[in-house]
Amino acid sequence: MTGMSFTREEIETIDRLWRAVAEDHVWTGWAVAGEAPEEILIYRTRAHWRRFPLRKTEAGYALHIETGRKVAEAETLDALLKRVESIPGLRVVSQKAAQ
Repeated sequence: MTGMSFTREEIETIDRLWRAVAEDHVWTGWAVAGEAPEEILIYRTRAHWRRFPLRKTEAGYALHIETGRKVAEAETLDALLKRVESIPGLRVVSQKAAQ
């Protein structure tokens, strides 16, 4: 863990971003425990459920896979969502259908 806690405002931003994505989006949910969590779990599904720990960094935010390997990072939560959507295999279903 980084030792850096998410603020209430950051948690509200995550909730706002999640509510704004399409129903068929790869990001299917999220979970947080406690008042000032150091990690937020982001859930996605394709063939099976998978969780990605989201942690704060000195430069912003980083998303990891279950083994701890970093798969995406960005300065803002909005930018992180865009970066995650561009990861091969994690594309939004509606984007795939449009191609």
